[in-house]
Amino acid sequence: MRKTSEIIWQDAQHQVLFEILDLIKDSRADEEVLNRLKDYTENHFALEERYMQELGFPGMAEHIESHDRFRKEIDQLMGHAEAWDDQFREIIATFLTEWLTRHVFGIDKELETFIYHCDIR
Repeated sequence: MRKTSEIIWQDAQHQVLFEILDLIKDSRADEEVLNRLKDYTENHFALEERYMQELGFPGMAEHIESHDRFRKEIDQLMGHAEAWDDQFREIIATFLTEWLTRHVFGIDKELETFIYHCDIR
């Protein structure tokens, strides 16, 4: 996996998120994997949101809205985990991976740049 951020904690957490998404493709993946993704995502988002709040990040509202959309997607998928088949897993993994990639290399870059200029890495 390529580096997603110059901020070590952020990059490390992104890498774990992508690894969990890869697990969804496995035919043995079940609701437990989705729970792991949900929990890890929530911890990651909470940390980013804490940084945004404490540093006064000007794009905070938009960024949190983006996090909230992902939270809703995960919640919706949680309700359908019992019906997963290989095709559904592939669709879910692709959708979430694309979403996370756009998020990490889009809106998260704005946060990364802001944090970097605050020099608190």
